[in-house]
Order: sequence, then C-alpha cells, then structure tokens
Amino acid sequence: MSTAEISDNKWELEASRPPIATTTGVLQIVAVAAFAALFVWMLSFAMTGIFGAKRDTLADQYGRLTVDGKPAAAPAPR
Repeated sequence: MSTAEISDNKWELEASRPPIATTTGVLQIVAVAAFAALFVWMLSFAMTGIFGAKRDTLADQYGRLTVDGKPAAAPAPR
C-alpha cells in the first residue's frame, strides 16, 4: 500500500466521523432538535384538534339560530 493510499484512508476515516466536538457540530444538533421540537409541538395541536373535546362553534349553532340571532326557544313538551 502506498503512502498516498494510507493518507487517503486516514482522511476518509476522519471525514466519516460526525463533528460533535466542534461548535458548528453542536449548533447543528441544537438546530435539528429545535425543528423536531417545533414539529412535535405543532403535531400536538393537530392531535388535540382531532381527538380533543368537541367545542360548540358558530357553524354548529347555525341550525339553532332565529332571525334575530338569539338561540331558538326550546320546543314545548307534548
């Protein structure tokens, strides 16, 4: 094996290691963690909206409204 091949292998070994000990490596890890946390935070609101308690919105109240915008009176018992 020639000297060039040995030095090339050393460079490849060094390049394959993740840069965890450097400032830029730590910043990359923090940035990825921040985006992952943001995604989980947004996903939690989506899950709350899908599976959470049902709220009575204006769209739900539409069928019960009268002309003046007040709730309709309860029907008389028979």
